[in-house]
Amino acid sequence: MDKKQKEMQRHQEDAALNRGLIWVAGAIVLEVLLLLVNQYYFHFNTSPQSVAIAQALNSGMKFLRFAGIIAAVGALVWLYTDVKKEGRIRVLPVAVAAGCAALGVCSQVIVRFQGSGMRMLFVLVAGWAALALIFYLYQTEMFLAAVAGGLGIVGMWFARNGYTPLNFYSGATLIAIVLVAVIAFLLAKGEGSVQVAGHKLEILPQDAKYVLIYATCAINFAAVGIAIAAGVVVAYYLTYALLAWLFALLVYYTVKMM
Repeated sequence: MDKKQKEMQRHQEDAALNRGLIWVAGAIVLEVLLLLVNQYYFHFNTSPQSVAIAQALNSGMKFLRFAGIIAAVGALVWLYTDVKKEGRIRVLPVAVAAGCAALGVCSQVIVRFQGSGMRMLFVLVAGWAALALIFYLYQTEMFLAAVAGGLGIVGMWFARNGYTPLNFYSGATLIAIVLVAVIAFLLAKGEGSVQVAGHKLEILPQDAKYVLIYATCAINFAAVGIAIAAGVVVAYYLTYALLAWLFALLVYYTVKMM
């Protein structure tokens, strides 16, 4: 590799790191918002002002849990039209869609699960930042496997805290895991590329390996399904099994990069 190629590679790595750090910054902002909600919604005192703030937050989150998802769908439509026009994926519509979806999901989890949901969100947002770094610094195939693994762990948490045998939230994570597998299948069929609005978008390299993505989807789907059927105790131990699998993936892809 000559000096010019090394300089180009260094520039690409710096740009990827900067984009990853932007997403980390967004996660930090969301963490701060969660801290404020935790302070003024769950730990308010009996003064009229504190009660009014808590009531306003409750009303706001009940609104955002629907409005955020609707806005995220609108941002995805914007993303589609933008790709159709520009022929590439720009960061702004993706960021808007992710931000609106995050607000909607966080509001729903807090309203539905209260304090335990808030504690889970603190970890989930940190996981979001980690996924952003994986996307920009690791192979994209590792990102898809990590998303499936993260969905499995979230589904396991819902199975432990959903209080119903057929948990709606865990069922939603099963659908999301299947969606990751479908995306991987479409990418494999298109040799790492997909057709969007008449444009070919390269997501993975042509020599990408999909076995671990499929395996991760299958393992997490089966684990969440077993947890839904078997109950809280089984979900508790399966969570550690899924964490171990996710750690093994991280080690494998780290070694592969060397």
